[in-house]
Amino acid sequence: MLLIDGVKYELWTPSTEDEFERVVKEHTQDIFGEQSIFLDRKQKLRSLSGIGSIPDGYVIVFGDSPEWHIVEVELSSHPLHDHIVSQVGRFISGINNPSIQRGIVNTIDEEIARDEFLRLRLRKAIEPTEIYRFLADLISKPPILTIIIEKETEELREALNTLRFPQITVVEFQTFMREGIGLAVHAHLFEPLFQPQRKKIAMIERAKEEIPVTPKVEGRVTIQDLIDANIIEPGQTIYGWHKGKKYEARIMPAGEIKLLPDGSYFNSLSMAAFKGIIGHEVNGWVWWHTTRENGTECLLDALREEYRATHPSKL
Repeated sequence: MLLIDGVKYELWTPSTEDEFERVVKEHTQDIFGEQSIFLDRKQKLRSLSGIGSIPDGYVIVFGDSPEWHIVEVELSSHPLHDHIVSQVGRFISGINNPSIQRGIVNTIDEEIARDEFLRLRLRKAIEPTEIYRFLADLISKPPILTIIIEKETEELREALNTLRFPQITVVEFQTFMREGIGLAVHAHLFEPLFQPQRKKIAMIERAKEEIPVTPKVEGRVTIQDLIDANIIEPGQTIYGWHKGKKYEARIMPAGEIKLLPDGSYFNSLSMAAFKGIIGHEVNGWVWWHTTRENGTECLLDALREEYRATHPSKL
C-alpha cells in the first residue's frame, strides 16, 4: 500500500514482461536522468563463439561522467536464476567482441541520425567531439548492466552474485494504482540512478501527465495558483518562439501544460519548454507569452507578479 496525501494506492503487478517493458520505457529519463538517451533497437550481441543474446535496450549517458548501460527488463515471477545468468552472461560474452562493439556503435549512431532532436542534444552536450568518435570511445569501455524489475528478490540477488562482472545495478520499479479507480490514476515508485544522493521518489500519473511528488515550497507560484485566482483560465493558449518558429501550448484545468499539436503533457512551464521544445534548461515563466483579455501580449511572469501582489506569502 502506498499512501500519498491520504489517498491509497494498491500495488499493481504486470501480467507480462512486454506490458512491464512498455511502462518502463516511458520513464527511462526519469530513471537515468535528463542527460541520457534510451534506444530499444535491440541490436544483437553475438560473441565469437556464436552465442547471442538481445538486450531490451541501451542507454547512453552524456553528462560530466559519460557511461553506457545495457538494459534488461525482468519480472520477479520469472525463473530469475536461469534467465538472468543466461541472458546477462551472454551480454558479457558479446561485448568483449570488438566487431560487436563496432556494430553497437553503428546501430546507435544510425538511430541518433534518424532523430534530429536527439542529434542536436548530443552534439551540444559533447562538442567539439564528433558523435561517432564519442560513441566509439564510450562503447570501448565496459558498460553497466542494469536490471529493471518490479520487485527485487533474494533469487535475483543470488543470480547476480554468480556473475563475474564489476558493474551491475538493479532498479526496483513499482507501480501502484489508485484505490477504487485502477490504472487510470497510478503512481510509480523507484530510485533514480542519476541523483548524487539517491532516494526513492513517487511519480503520480493521470493519462499522459507526469506529476513528481515533491513538498510544496513556500513562496512558489504555480499555474494552478493563477487559475484559482482567475488570473489565467483553463484552455488559455500560451506561446513562445524558438529559432524563428512559434510554439503553442494550452493551460489545462489541473494546471498542466499541454503542448500543441502533439498533446504532450508537462507539470511546469520550464519543463514544457525544455523537454518539449528547446532541449536545454530555460525559465518558462520568462519564455512563455499569452494574450490578455484586452488583446495585449504579456509574459507569464507578469501574471505571476500580479498574483504575488495580492498574496504576500508568495513574495
